[in-house]
Amino acid sequence: MSERYDEALDELRTLAHEIRREGSDSGYGYFPGGDPRDFSPDPDASTEAERTAHKVACDAWDRGERPVTPGPHEHFQEGETNGWITRSFFGLGVYNMEDPDLLAWADTIERCVERLENE
Repeated sequence: MSERYDEALDELRTLAHEIRREGSDSGYGYFPGGDPRDFSPDPDASTEAERTAHKVACDAWDRGERPVTPGPHEHFQEGETNGWITRSFFGLGVYNMEDPDLLAWADTIERCVERLENE
């Protein structure tokens, strides 16, 4: 293969890696919303009631139900007062978030690179 071809494959590999990195994120904080199974309450930073609420929400998702548990930030405005409220439905903990579209794009690029390498 030519040097330019190899450089193009390297750029595609880098692009796929960066897209995959952007498509998946982990952090520590409040439940960001979405699938509660992607959140693990910290036993040292959540109450028993919050951990129970988390288990109930996860069990519902396992049954195929999709109850809406909003993210932690809620905007409010009362007259001239304007602000944000932070609610802790499940306490603090570790969350994982994925963007399925970005991960699928990374998969597609990686498959294309593999096909080109095998030619």
